[in-house]
Amino acid sequence: MNPDIKISTRGLRKVFDHRVILEHVDLDIMAGESHVVIGMSGTGKSVLLKSILGLIQPDAGSILVNGEDWCALSEDEKLERMRCIGVVFQGAALFDSLPVWQNVAFVLLRQGTSPQEARARAEEVLDWVGLPGIGNKMPAELSGGMKKRVGLARAICHQPEIILYDEPLTGLDPVMSDIILTLMKRLHEELKVTSLTISHNMNLVRKFSDRVSMLYEGRIHQQLRRDEIDTCTDPVFRQFVEGTAVGPMHIQGTEHNGRNQP
Repeated sequence: MNPDIKISTRGLRKVFDHRVILEHVDLDIMAGESHVVIGMSGTGKSVLLKSILGLIQPDAGSILVNGEDWCALSEDEKLERMRCIGVVFQGAALFDSLPVWQNVAFVLLRQGTSPQEARARAEEVLDWVGLPGIGNKMPAELSGGMKKRVGLARAICHQPEIILYDEPLTGLDPVMSDIILTLMKRLHEELKVTSLTISHNMNLVRKFSDRVSMLYEGRIHQQLRRDEIDTCTDPVFRQFVEGTAVGPMHIQGTEHNGRNQP
């Protein structure tokens, strides 16, 4: 495998209740790049992300991270390898019963880091995301934007090589979206991580992606560099980018090719 490829999927397939969600998905995420996967609702974006994370077992295909097929690993082996990944969940997914610093340092504490060291690291990354001094607060005391920033802090606390973002701007107002997006860009540039983002937000795509892949009918329909977005004339891609319908055959869920669409 090319050492410049950080994550690779080959022939990925997933079916739920006789409904094809992913069909032969081939995708390469290069080391150090910011790659954004877009697509209409129901096209399999979250299923792809959860498959990479090992939360969903694909029906066929392979998922290689750092050249190793994670689909062939045992659960214990997969958990060990997961240390190279940080995740920012759509709803922050903080543990309500734990103070902020324990949420941020959760992976470090699970790895056996002393509470003193883990807390020091948590306070360091909280300061990095602009939230100094909130380590003792509980998640219920935080605003939505603060929870997102705590989620970012948790994702980077254990110094991963790869960060996965699941719709990171969902539910935020325009000002807070811009703050979170600025933090994501800073994180990517300063920490030199590889970023894979699932999103339908074109502002994020235009500002954060090096490359963008579009999922459609369970497959990678288009893959472009950021500077090719505005010149791409593919009607399905333009429908998504511009938010306009281009005809019945491109409406999500239409069975125009003889099989049920996700």
